[in-house]
Amino acid sequence: MKYNDKLNQELLRLIKKNDENFLELLFNLYYSKLCNYATTFVKAQDLAEGIVQETFIKFWENRASIEIEVNVEAYIFRSVHNNCINYLKKENMIRRQFKHMADEILYHNELALKNFKSDIIDNLVSAELESKLNNALDDLPPQSRKIFLMNRFDQLSYSDIAKELNISVNTVKTQIKRALKKLREVFNTT
Repeated sequence: MKYNDKLNQELLRLIKKNDENFLELLFNLYYSKLCNYATTFVKAQDLAEGIVQETFIKFWENRASIEIEVNVEAYIFRSVHNNCINYLKKENMIRRQFKHMADEILYHNELALKNFKSDIIDNLVSAELESKLNNALDDLPPQSRKIFLMNRFDQLSYSDIAKELNISVNTVKTQIKRALKKLREVFNTT
């Protein structure tokens, strides 16, 4: 029996036993490889690390219902692959929504320019959008607002924000997702 077969059998046994050391063992065996693999999809180390960490957390939380028939390594790599693809789909959707919002703003701005002097309209549209954005940001929970501003306006990476605020990268990611969701809701109601 090959080493990989023995390792796989031992991992499957530990899953069934709900051995608490299992997650640590699995993490130590595959974390680096999984991060490198995820980086090939998302092109950012901090995002890849967050996706891999989230995959391990979900794996452990759902261990009782997970069906692994043959290879634990293949299963965990497929999980990371799927989570990367899902992340990219969500990011693409967000980009399309923001592009749509920008296109709508430009369209309305062009219509307004036909009827008014451009400097008056520019000031009105800018003031209205700025006011709407400021109100939307003020409505965010304080931590979400702070993290969102650090990322979008200070252009700090998820890992830099996590270090500065002494929180996990996953917390940063979650807070930014929540902020974007609330901002989309505000701008989609117009």
